[in-house]
Order: sequence, then C-alpha cells, then structure tokens
Amino acid sequence: MKKKLTRITKPLTTTSLIATVAADVDKPAAEVHEVLMAAFDVIARATASGHKVAITNFGTWFPYRVKRHTNRNPQTGEPVIVEAHQAVKFRPSDRLVELVRKRDRRASIRKLPKGSGGR
Repeated sequence: MKKKLTRITKPLTTTSLIATVAADVDKPAAEVHEVLMAAFDVIARATASGHKVAITNFGTWFPYRVKRHTNRNPQTGEPVIVEAHQAVKFRPSDRLVELVRKRDRRASIRKLPKGSGGR
C-alpha cells in the first residue's frame, strides 16, 4: 500500500519543508534537515563554481556572467555602473511546468513507471 503524502496547505519555509519531507518518508526531522541542507549546499557550491545543476523532471540552475553595464537610479535618474558579476537562473523542467499548470496537488517529479503511457 502506498503511503499517503502530507497535504501542503500553506507556503513552505525551510522548517515546514523539512517537517513535510520527514512526515512523507517517516524519518526524524533532524535527519531530513541534514540531508536537505547538504543537498542545498551542493547546489550552491556547484553553481558558485560555474557549473549547472540539472535535476530530472524538476529543473536546472545555471550560472551566467553579467557584463559590466550602466543602469539608472530610478529615484534620481543618475547613471550607476554595475560591475561584471556572476548570477544564477533557474529554468523549470517541462514536467514541473505541466504539473503546476494543471495544479496537480498529487504532483511528483519521479520517473513514471514503464508502460504508463505518458504523463
């Protein structure tokens, strides 16, 4: 029998994400906290190092360089020089976009079983 997933009824914070995952996998919150923080740290280190991070059916974080350019201060209209820097973007996968568009509350990014005939 499949375990019933915890219903999400409000925006998630780190604390509530950990609590929800802990309930879904039936593990102590402290253990889940360590694993999730380690995963977030790896994503941060990889993107800070200039590498993209792709999670199948979820999305991709990728760093990119922003060239030095001039913007305008919206309050004073004065030009402001923005130095070159590295930034990061997140591109959601087609699967995640589809799940959000459908508002599927039972959404899962796990691979579908063979022979399931699509999404």
